[in-house]
Amino acid sequence: MSQRRSADDATVPVERKLQLTGNSTFVVSLPKAWATAQNLESGMSMYLYPADDRVVAAPERVSTQERAVTIDARSDTSDGVERQARAAYAAGYDRITVTDVTGLDAEQRRALERTVSRLIGLEIQEMTDEQITIADVLDASEISLSQTVTQARQLTLEHHADAVDAVVTNDHELARQVQSRERDVTRLFAFVSRGVHRGLEDVHEITRLGTDRTTAFREYRIARQLERITDHTGRIAAVAQRQSGPPDEALGAQLESIAADTRRVVEQALAGEHSAALETEHTVRDVTAGLDEQLSDCADPNIYLYGSVLEQLRQTAASGIRIAETTTESGLDN
Repeated sequence: MSQRRSADDATVPVERKLQLTGNSTFVVSLPKAWATAQNLESGMSMYLYPADDRVVAAPERVSTQERAVTIDARSDTSDGVERQARAAYAAGYDRITVTDVTGLDAEQRRALERTVSRLIGLEIQEMTDEQITIADVLDASEISLSQTVTQARQLTLEHHADAVDAVVTNDHELARQVQSRERDVTRLFAFVSRGVHRGLEDVHEITRLGTDRTTAFREYRIARQLERITDHTGRIAAVAQRQSGPPDEALGAQLESIAADTRRVVEQALAGEHSAALETEHTVRDVTAGLDEQLSDCADPNIYLYGSVLEQLRQTAASGIRIAETTTESGLDN
């Protein structure tokens, strides 16, 4: 592509040379037509951010742009409206307006309010008979992505241990609590997803979150796997509520031991111990395969449920390996 075409085409980057003025200042000139197409003006402040192998330039005004979206409640079910609101939040929108809400009854409105209250930083600013306005009121600089992922990690592993304990002890109430706490990790993942999506469009957002784009994407991938482990945890807790009684003592001890190993895979992965995580995951696969064979000869009516628990434990360990791959890639990049 010619230099001329680059200068005239506002959709492609331009290549410019640094020029030294005096002994202490570098100057970069931009083609006027190209700069105007990017909404740049004379006298505007620009911010330069080092980002891995490049420098990102961003105008100051980017940080003040509000992203807004409208959801038409009339064209969707109440559950669909809630899903759209969660998706808009995760995508980084600052303002979400739900219109044509006259078709929502009182309980459906309350369900939407609960959805909003569970998302970090969102609140309902205005509610009328015809529309609901939801806005982000959180200062991103108050919460870091790394701290959010650390919190998600702690909750994920705690809930996982509780779910297995609920199965072994046949504790229906503990199982119910585990299932009700699933949304805690989901809301943390939604916040991480939101930060990453906003950072893709606004360099300032990543800075406010106290990180860089590479790290933010790594945190996103880790949080995604932690949320998946939470899904496996919920299915384990469901077994505690469906079984007719607790497993026998020997089987219960085996399930607890395997579950502890699956959590160890996750912990080793998060610590960047890739080889150790792989070794532990192989152990989990071997032990669960052996226990599966033992269970196939058992007459206990709950056996098929315990087979489901083993599958969720295998999936937990697999998520741990995906985390290990993420941390390993990050180490290679560094």
